[in-house]
Amino acid sequence: MSNMKQQGLLVAVVVAALWSALALGSCVASVDEQKEPDFSNAGYVCELSTLQVYYHNVAQAFQAPNGMFFGVGDIGYKKMWFEYSGIVEVGIDVSKVNISQPDASNVVTVTLPQAEIMDVVIVQGSLGDPVMETGWFTNITTEEKTEALGEAQNSMEEAAEQDESIKFQARERARDMLESYVVNVGDLLGEEYTISWVDV
Repeated sequence: MSNMKQQGLLVAVVVAALWSALALGSCVASVDEQKEPDFSNAGYVCELSTLQVYYHNVAQAFQAPNGMFFGVGDIGYKKMWFEYSGIVEVGIDVSKVNISQPDASNVVTVTLPQAEIMDVVIVQGSLGDPVMETGWFTNITTEEKTEALGEAQNSMEEAAEQDESIKFQARERARDMLESYVVNVGDLLGEEYTISWVDV
């Protein structure tokens, strides 16, 4: 068996074991009592479904000159930019997810909110050396570099906020994983659950 096939098999086994552990851990106590499913691990499933989107971003700052030094060089002029990679995490607010007990027809109602931007982070080690140009008696301070980076992060978050496609992907990912989770809980109890979705 090739290394690639072995790795693929290992991933499949690990994923299957993870789902079984999550489902079994949530319903074992119920089997001994009233055979009612416990979906308390749904929050972990939602966290696992969080989508990470990578962006290549540029932070920059500019200040126009406010004078000349004896007609030779600009005073006050400054320009700076540097590149880096950022990650936008898109996912589901766990506190808004609700999974009901199955009804008489084994239908489980799942309330699922829309996906949202959860976090914006900088990839460690991705910050490049800044390229800087300055006029006479002018320098770029650490505070200005930090401010430029903060503005770049805000711009990246705004771009992600307007990208409905990544929100859709994140929600569908959470939906698929929650559906598999609920079905697995039912399988371990010897029940066949179907899901009714409620959008928030």
